[in-house]
Amino acid sequence: MSSVNAVLAGRGGQGVLLLTRLLATAAALAGRPVMVSETHGMSRRGGSVVCHLKLGDSRSPLIRRGTADCLVGLDLHETLRNLPFLRRGAVLLTNSEQPLPAEVEPVLHLVDIRAHRLPASQMADALGSRAVANVVMAGFAGRHLSLEAESLSQALENLVRGNLHLNRQALEAGLAAGQ
Repeated sequence: MSSVNAVLAGRGGQGVLLLTRLLATAAALAGRPVMVSETHGMSRRGGSVVCHLKLGDSRSPLIRRGTADCLVGLDLHETLRNLPFLRRGAVLLTNSEQPLPAEVEPVLHLVDIRAHRLPASQMADALGSRAVANVVMAGFAGRHLSLEAESLSQALENLVRGNLHLNRQALEAGLAAGQ
């Protein structure tokens, strides 16, 4: 399996750290080398949170601008802020009901970046709690990062202590959306 560099971005309180840990743990359970780096914003809730996730052999936990294979955004504003990390031909996954801004679409097309929007927050609301939008995105991103559903499910069981049933439903919704 080839190496994958992914940037995960959102705001404090959205669950970027859990999203990153779910994907990293799933990869580790599948026997893939994993390296993670976290950056927290100045404020606790609402501040910018960015994680770098490297699947495969690597010497550094940080991803240079223009080299990420995938960007997973839990917030549209933070997704847009972190676009410079993406390389030509990368994949953009964002939690958004709204389309990307009109001026962004042509630029992404020009550099062959495939953008996928998923209304994960609305999907989580339908399940009963917006708090599981990050788990919906974990399933969606896991499909794009070639992580097996079984590994993601096991990672969820290892990491999540509260309301495992709801979190399983959220993961399954994300996996289904990523097919």
